[in-house]
Amino acid sequence: MSGWDDELDRGDQGEREVTPDLPWTEEPPPPGGGDRGVTVRGPGASVGKARAFTTYLPVGMCCNFVWNCIAAPHTFGLADANAAWARAAQRRGGTDAPAGAPVYWAGGKHGHIALSVGAGRVRSTDWPAKGKVGEVDIDVITKAWGITYRGWSADFAGTAIPGLGAGQTALAGGGGGAVDDEAIRPGKRNPSVRRFNQALWDSMPADYRASHQKAWMSEASDLYGPVSQQVCFDKYVMLNQKDPKKWPLPTKPVWPGPGLLRKLGLRPD
Repeated sequence: MSGWDDELDRGDQGEREVTPDLPWTEEPPPPGGGDRGVTVRGPGASVGKARAFTTYLPVGMCCNFVWNCIAAPHTFGLADANAAWARAAQRRGGTDAPAGAPVYWAGGKHGHIALSVGAGRVRSTDWPAKGKVGEVDIDVITKAWGITYRGWSADFAGTAIPGLGAGQTALAGGGGGAVDDEAIRPGKRNPSVRRFNQALWDSMPADYRASHQKAWMSEASDLYGPVSQQVCFDKYVMLNQKDPKKWPLPTKPVWPGPGLLRKLGLRPD
């Protein structure tokens, strides 16, 4: 299937358990359970369950699919893939997502999420056709559907996934942490700029991202250039409308101040 379809993906995805098409056996939970008393499945179980699904209906239920593979019967109150990405606490970059990790894209109103099976591939709903479940390279589905790859996470909605997260590099903007605010300057290419750019873009409303996505995608992702500066200024404008005293409008070119970095979940060092 080529091109993004408005039916992919739907919002308001109730967390109802769906039975796999093929026989599947539950893996015993890890000793001690998971965070906050919630246990999620590690890759030894989640990938097997994902592969047990060959169809998944209704169309556009990607978040429900990943939830069924990773965490059912626990509930997280996730409306769609965008909500899952927003709740992810251990975001990672690159397409080398380990097996069992949720993988995310931005696109349409609700985004997309799939489950990694390792080696740069995912098990996704509505691939290669609506209602089907199939395996596909991350780069292939990104190009075929014309959506924006976000990254993957070592947790699901804030709950750690057993066996994931060790020795990985945090994604720009994900999971907080210190950032060199002095390194974020127009025209610079460095990890601090990449982290700021991703956190800034992810913080913008969905309608803003939809109307500015073409311009954003035309710029190198690690370059704090004119497009990034404009989005930064627009962020200040939105904050200024809510609290003018706390968020005075800066002059262009826009350098992010410590307050904005903290607002984006980053910690200036």
